Formats: sequence, structure tokens, C-alpha cells
Amino acid sequence: MKKVGLFDNLNAFFTIFEKNPAAAELKRLFMSSVDRGRDIGGEIDHLKSIYESAVTSLEGEAVLSGFGDDLLSLQRNLYTELEHLLSQRNKDNRHHFFLAIPVADRPFMLRNCLDSLIEQCRFFRYGGIGVDKEGMPFYNKITLCIIDDSKDETNILKIRGMTSEMRSAGIRTLYVGLEEQTALLNQLPTELRERLSGLIGDTHIPVSPHKGASITRNISFLYIHELLKRFREKVLIYFLDSDEEFSVRVRRACSTADIPFINYFYWTDRIFESSGIEVLTGKVVGDPPVTPSVMVNIFLDDLALFFDTIAARDSTDECPFHEPQRSGSFPSDYHDMGQLFGYGGPSSSKKYSCGSAGEHTVKDCFEDFSRRAIGFFHGLHPTRSQLYTHVDDFSKTKKARTVYTGNYVFTADGLRHFIPFADLKLRMAGPTLGRILKSKIGNGFASANLPLLHKRTISDTHKDEFRSGVFEDSEGIDLSSEFFRQFWGDVMLFSVDTLTASGYPSRYPDFRKIVEVVYRTQKDLWNLYSEKQAKTDEILLEIRNYLSNPKYWWNSLPEMRDSLNNFRRFSSIAERNFGLKSNSHKRLLEQIKEGSYINSIIDAIHLYCEDERAWNEVLKEMAAAPLAQQDG
Repeated sequence: MKKVGLFDNLNAFFTIFEKNPAAAELKRLFMSSVDRGRDIGGEIDHLKSIYESAVTSLEGEAVLSGFGDDLLSLQRNLYTELEHLLSQRNKDNRHHFFLAIPVADRPFMLRNCLDSLIEQCRFFRYGGIGVDKEGMPFYNKITLCIIDDSKDETNILKIRGMTSEMRSAGIRTLYVGLEEQTALLNQLPTELRERLSGLIGDTHIPVSPHKGASITRNISFLYIHELLKRFREKVLIYFLDSDEEFSVRVRRACSTADIPFINYFYWTDRIFESSGIEVLTGKVVGDPPVTPSVMVNIFLDDLALFFDTIAARDSTDECPFHEPQRSGSFPSDYHDMGQLFGYGGPSSSKKYSCGSAGEHTVKDCFEDFSRRAIGFFHGLHPTRSQLYTHVDDFSKTKKARTVYTGNYVFTADGLRHFIPFADLKLRMAGPTLGRILKSKIGNGFASANLPLLHKRTISDTHKDEFRSGVFEDSEGIDLSSEFFRQFWGDVMLFSVDTLTASGYPSRYPDFRKIVEVVYRTQKDLWNLYSEKQAKTDEILLEIRNYLSNPKYWWNSLPEMRDSLNNFRRFSSIAERNFGLKSNSHKRLLEQIKEGSYINSIIDAIHLYCEDERAWNEVLKEMAAAPLAQQDG
């Protein structure tokens, strides 16, 4: 079985780790396979397991040694060599991935996302490379769908233009803009389309922009369902957000780095091939996936610790905020109300990790942090960036209860699991869907350690590109709309959480039970939010003292004026949006008294089965219809 050059990287692994007993055993197994002298086709499965063990061992060593470039290079070469080995089979029966990326007016972030996809394909080459009928190379098992919900014409042109660029990079790409969405929905009978209004929003033709993430995802489901009618391979549908990348944030010495480390497609395929899972979710690293309205108190505590730390130093001292970072004490240590999710009490204050490079002083760090602090309202969390935690076996899964809608994968049958209550446009859609999936399919819903990198802001400006419901003007940043969506999203989530414990939606409760649960949840959350906002006012008093008391050196240096103004602006925006006297608090109380929001939630929960019935009828209707003409 002599294949010159085929096993070069595997042999390099054996040489580097020759003193490692596990690597020595792998080498023995490898040599026994070679010595048998069979045709390579008869040994592929055996060799595949050897490669998987080798790369798993190598990845563990890379983590321990700080993700050195030499080990990362060998890791990628081993995967590429494995793909070449698998290409020796008569047919590659692994899954074809349909990647779906909903986007709304974020061309810059989408570009970063797509660049990371190109890098993922180039480094790991899942499925190998073929040639199309025009002689152009393409990745055999990757198809990308960009679902555009943009409103700005300039952004639409930029995003549409990325389609041809991705094709040139070897990735088959489909653009699904407003015209394509309109044509898709226009195929449905009017009566059936109108029954879907709770899931796809306004059913008038043509389709409008800025429909919201959940509605756009549901329309994406219908588009992919239609697309798969002409497809014969096994498929997995992989949803990610435009502000995410195929990378992880890791610890390197006293700083962090974002690197492509996980072979996402390879291991996701392995998970689905070896289990009865229907829906799989990963998580995110980098910026937390929640709104600032539920992180503000944790951040204020961290900010107070920052001021307290530098108060004992001189402005010209060396920056003290470059110690090795530590992961959070629990998976959601950025969340003010982590106990709601079963993570125990509030997290303790966390030391800031400075983002400035090179030699610099405490004063330099102060100035840099002041700019990042404003970025908090755009989704950046300067003190709680989530780092990747390695687990040796990427194929290992566990039961799940939350869908990270920006990082989840499902089979073609999983298209039946629409995003519920989409027309309400509330936050927490993923956790709510997760509770329903946990109730409906049990072990068919799982999570794996396959996180994507989440970047909420543009690094140069610390601002987001577009976020629905966030408004900035000369007076500051208004997050009240996002705040309301968070509160009512929490009411929806924890109402559904309570109901699914009794079998909902398979066992439907009496309408009066739904009303009772939702009202009780609203009351409990209002009390909790009020306590949280009172704590916000309390910590802001402490912060304002740090920003005005002349005993602190930064308040007496003229050159600190701009940085102080940044922190004072931060304090003002936090008070305006999140304190007990904020307009958000006042208007939320008015919404509770008025009652339309809670009634909409009650009706949506009650009508879930009607939505499910209409959704399944649409899928059946589309499956029976003749194939639509498909561009691209």
C-alpha cells in the first residue's frame, strides 16, 4: 500500500510526539495497517480513526502550549491529508452543508463572516474540491445561502456583490434578497400564507425589509425546503449570524487571539452520522450573545474594580491589566440575572484585560478603556469576553435546552421546527425554541462544544454596524426598544419554560392555565428587573464618585478630560436607559398596566398548535408543488 507523500503529515506527527505513549501506539496501529499490504480502499476506516486520534491528541497539545503556529499548521495539514485519504473512496457519503446567513444592513460584518468561511474551507477542505461544468473549482459539500433583509440600497448592492466573490472562492452561493423572498411566498395560496402571519409577519406582497431575525429565519426555512426538492445528497442546514466567524477566541500568553481552530463541518457531520440527533446547537465565544440591558450591573461592578485598582497607582506606572485571563466562573458570568438560568448567584467582579499593545502606562490604559466603555452599549463587553474552553472530543454532545440561533444545525426533517412567536419580535427566541425542542424531541436536541466567534462591534470604532431598535443621537444612545424586547422576551421564555415542564406543547394546557402562568411570570420578572435597576442606580453613584472626587489622580490631570468625558457619557447613558428613573423603566410599567404585550404573549402561546399545523401544511404544499426555477 505504498502511497508516496500520502502520510507525510501523519509521520511528522509521529516524529514530533515519538516519546508520547499514545502516539507510539497510534504509530504501531498505522504500521500494522500498512504492513497488511491491502489496497488502500480496504483500510480507509481504520486509517481514518488513526488520523482522528492523532489530530485530537495534537489539538490538546496545541491548547496546552498556547496555540503555537507550528502545531496549528500541522493540525490543518493532518485534516487536509485525511480528506485526501477519504477521497480514495468510491463515494463520499458524508453530509452536504447548506449554510444560511440572514443579514440586515451589515455588509462589513458579513464580509468578515464570509472571509472566515473561506478560511475554514481552505484550511480544512471538508468534502474535498471538485470542478464544475465550466471548469471552476468548488468545495464539493458546501453551499451558502445569504438571506438579505437589508433596507439600505447601498448595503444591498454590497451584499449581493459578495455572492459572485464567494463563487470565485469556490463556494457555491445563492443570494436570497427581497425579490427572491417575494417570489417564494407568492407561490403559496393566499389563505395558507395568511395563516403563517405569526411566523412570517406581514404577508402582503412584496416582502418588506427589516422584518426581524426570527421572521427572516422562518422564510429562510421555506426557501431551503424548496431548494432541497432538487437535492439528492444527505444534508445538514447550518444557521449562523452575520456577526459571527468560524474562529475561536483563545488565551495566548497575556493576551488573546482569534484563530481558526475547529474543523466545524467534519465534526458536525460525525455527530449527526453517529447519533439520532435532529437539532444540534453550539455556543459562542467573544462578545456575549445578550443585550447590554442584562449585563450592565456586572459591567458596572467590573468598572468600579478598575477604578479602585488604578487609584493605588500613579498615572505613569506600567499598565497592570495584562495578567493571564481566566474563564468565567460559569457559562453566563456576564449576565446580571444568571440565577434565572440556574447558574447560581451573581458573579464576582472581574479584572479588566487591557486591549492596548506594546509598552504603555496606566494613563494609556485609562484612555483606551474609556473608548471601549461606550462600545458596551453597542454589544461589546470589555471585561467579559468569552474565551474558548477546549474539550478533547469534538463529537461529544449533551442534552440541550437553549438554541443559539446564530450557531445551530439541523437535518432536513428539522425544517419542521420553525422559530415560534416570530411576529412578536422579542428577544430570547432561541432559548424559547430550545425549551420547546427539549419538550418535543428530547434527546434529539443536543449541544456540542463547537462555538463560533461572536463580534458585536467593529474593532476600530467599538460600534455595531446595525442593530434593530438601537438609536444614537447627540444626546446619547437609546436602548429602550431593545430593553422592552428583552423584558417581554424573558416573560415569553420563562412562561414557556414553566409550561413545557408540564408537557407543552404536546400536552396542551387549559387557556386559564396559560393566563395564570404568564401573569405570574410577568410579576416575578418585574420585581426582579426593578431590583436590578435599583442596583444599577446604586453602583452608578459609586462610579460618579470615581469620576468627580478630586482625590483621584485622573480628575486633576487636564490631559484626561476626553477620557473622563467618555466615562461620564457612559454613566449618563447607563442611567438614562437602565436606572429606576429611566424612561425604559417608566414606559415598561405603562406597558404592563396597558396590557397589550402580555395579551399578545398569551395568545401566541395559546395559538402555537395552530401555527404548527399551518407550517406543516405549507411544507406539505411546497413539497407537492412542481420545482420552481432556481437561479445560481
